[in-house]
Amino acid sequence: MKRAVLEAPGRLVVVTDERPTAGPGQVVVEVASCGICGSDLHAFNGEHPLVIYPVTPGHEFSGTIAETGEGVDPGLAGRQVCVEPSLFCGGCLQCLSGRYNICSSLRVMGFQAPGAMCEFISVPRDRLHFLPPGVGLVDGALAEPAAVGVHAVSRSGIGSGDNVLIVGAGVIGLMVLKVAQALGCEAVVVESTPERALRAVDFGAVRAVSFDQLGQGEVPSAPGDGSFAAVFECVGRPETIDLALRAAPRGGTVIVVGVPPGPVPVPVPLIQDGELEVRGTLMYRGEDFERALELLESGAIKPDGFVTHHVSLDEVETGYRLMSDPGAKALKVLVDIGGGA
Repeated sequence: MKRAVLEAPGRLVVVTDERPTAGPGQVVVEVASCGICGSDLHAFNGEHPLVIYPVTPGHEFSGTIAETGEGVDPGLAGRQVCVEPSLFCGGCLQCLSGRYNICSSLRVMGFQAPGAMCEFISVPRDRLHFLPPGVGLVDGALAEPAAVGVHAVSRSGIGSGDNVLIVGAGVIGLMVLKVAQALGCEAVVVESTPERALRAVDFGAVRAVSFDQLGQGEVPSAPGDGSFAAVFECVGRPETIDLALRAAPRGGTVIVVGVPPGPVPVPVPLIQDGELEVRGTLMYRGEDFERALELLESGAIKPDGFVTHHVSLDEVETGYRLMSDPGAKALKVLVDIGGGA
């Protein structure tokens, strides 16, 4: 079979390898589609501190069960699935409390464990999520980033009628937007350029502005006479984190979704004086994946709006280049591997 290997930063090759087999409690998935995300790009550029090279990248994927191992129902063969890519120990305090997404020994497919930019991958049976009727294989590859948005919103405590501010509207910020909309919230977005701000409006933001449209020290206002029930920081840069904290109302909540590239100075006096709640959010759990699939099935999240480019497995490096080229205007690049499609 073919698989991509990120040998080192900037060195991505496609090799021919043996097809994996399903061990006890595992299945082999014939991969159909695999997304490239910002974290993948950071790994490619040598900017991700937790990648173990060499590694087969890919953690946003769907496919068809091709083989089942011992202890797994053989009748599952042929079922279409997406895969929760987190591998956890099951025995640490966080795992035992149900918060396995922050397992002390967490490994993620595509970063510390083999990923899915390949024709076949073996995965534990308990990492599978079955695609519901009407959710195709391309849709299924978007369940992972959608689940990130679901988990972030679940950490915020927002509900119907609330206003939210989203700083940064890449794929994850837009997923937060769609999840919040499904709850009945209205969202204001801050983006890097007017063009990207307009895209956020197309996705349903009630208002969107670019950073250069804000005056010195200015923060966006909530619709009407309201305030923001939560602020979602989806970039991870010092200036965007600073804006999120300044935009939060006194007593408000800031959800840190973006991954900073390193230490970030934080205006602690704002947090102390305003009694702000600053909450991190990492990945997702099984219930977040299931909710993501519900939103895809209902049409609340439409894959056509997110997927801007398709490449083949042989063209995978081109996909990474598209992600890093501002002129390409890429949002989500999918690697079409084709299994079970």
